[in-house]
Amino acid sequence: MLLMPWVLVCQYPLIIGVGIAFLISGCTRSLSQRRPSPPRVAPAPHYPQPDQLGRASWYGPGFHGRRTASGERYDQNGLTAAHRTLPLGSEVHVTNVTNGKSVRVRINDRGPFVRGRVIDLSRGAAKQLGIIRRGTERVRVHVLHRGQRKNMQASIAPSRSSEHRRQVKRTRQRSFLASMWPF
Repeated sequence: MLLMPWVLVCQYPLIIGVGIAFLISGCTRSLSQRRPSPPRVAPAPHYPQPDQLGRASWYGPGFHGRRTASGERYDQNGLTAAHRTLPLGSEVHVTNVTNGKSVRVRINDRGPFVRGRVIDLSRGAAKQLGIIRRGTERVRVHVLHRGQRKNMQASIAPSRSSEHRRQVKRTRQRSFLASMWPF
């Protein structure tokens, strides 16, 4: 009978130790049960988007001064536009198919929310395209990429006469000297 209590005293720590090990192993996953981490994927190469053909409309007076989707205040006289899917800040070249006039605008808002329309232009951009009176017009939208933006600016910029360039140079020199003058 003396052996019986001794066996129980020796078995309790063993039972407690096995129980703790069992609880700890139940709280963790084995290596085979862990979810694999998603594979690291390189960003997709940028493919140029095809030109979009469709109707453009313009918006202005009711939204002037309100916040756009990009967070900036809407200026109806600026050269901006709203597009459904293009990233905010993208620059696009919009050409009026009817009269051939074109303008470069920056996407800063979402829209248009009317079926069949491709882009909503600010009043300033619509004025340059000649669609203020009609309200809508068929246009071609071409997305400009970084390299194209500089080339497009050079081709859109009007040529200046040599006299104009001299006047600009003199004005810059005068303003530089004025900034250096102590009085």
